[in-house]
Amino acid sequence: MKKISLEILKKGDEVLNVYDDKIVVKHSNGKVEIFKIIFEKDGMVSIDDTECIITYGDREVEITNDDVTLSSF
Repeated sequence: MKKISLEILKKGDEVLNVYDDKIVVKHSNGKVEIFKIIFEKDGMVSIDDTECIITYGDREVEITNDDVTLSSF
């Protein structure tokens, strides 16, 4: 039997939901992060390196790619 262990939680974190290839984690600071799991054709498993963080705000979206930041209000 194949077993996959994802060591993504820190003390105080809580898994809110698992669906398809995504895991939703609430961190101890109140922020929520969505992890996307990538299942490769060769059997390898990794976590997408794009951070998707949900936090408090006024319905703003911010996208950062290297040294460029785009904001939407």
